[in-house]
Amino acid sequence: MGDEIDTESLIRLVSAPMSLAPRIDARPSRTEQRRLRILEVAAQCFAKQGFARTRIEEVAAAAGVSRALVYNHFRSKEELARAVQEHMLEEWSAAVDRALADAPTCSDALAAWLRVNLADTRRRPLLLAMASEHATAMRVGFEESARRAMAEWREKLVALLAQGVARGEFRADLDVESTAEVLRAMQVGLIQHLLSASPFVDVSSERHLRAAAELLVAGLRRARPA
Repeated sequence: MGDEIDTESLIRLVSAPMSLAPRIDARPSRTEQRRLRILEVAAQCFAKQGFARTRIEEVAAAAGVSRALVYNHFRSKEELARAVQEHMLEEWSAAVDRALADAPTCSDALAAWLRVNLADTRRRPLLLAMASEHATAMRVGFEESARRAMAEWREKLVALLAQGVARGEFRADLDVESTAEVLRAMQVGLIQHLLSASPFVDVSSERHLRAAAELLVAGLRRARPA
């Protein structure tokens, strides 16, 4: 794409909230199906061409709908871009939720949290487009929600660590507040690395992600009596 990456914006984007509550999947209405189709196609266009070079006419044609119908759902390209952003984060959060719901222990939940986030990032070129210095319009109004999201995300991570300590899975002397901050920084750093076009060391394979998850959990786990 050739655009420089705004690192600060990327950090805000990957720190979106992850709801731990189970989601109930309902069959969307025909109107909602069309809206979702537009969002999916727009995401592909933004990821491939960037915000500035994407035209509503192209999105409409690719989605198989009229230009007027796109504007019926979204008043402007900026509003469409923000809706694409929110939809991506909702899907990302849902993927994490499903992984956490399937985890039988806090250790498994933390490993799933890390692996699903990093694995999803590799499949999301849209993040690069959203973090581009030319995509400021995509982030209008997102600054405040990002700050709230980071606070919410931290609270949930602290709660998970505290639960692990209470259950005897994690060390009793674990500083959950500081550990949550370190884990958040580690995740952001790894995500930035995976999104880099030319990383110094390539650790993007499934084997590397598995090793990162195992290392994370091993450092938190309570030592077993000799």
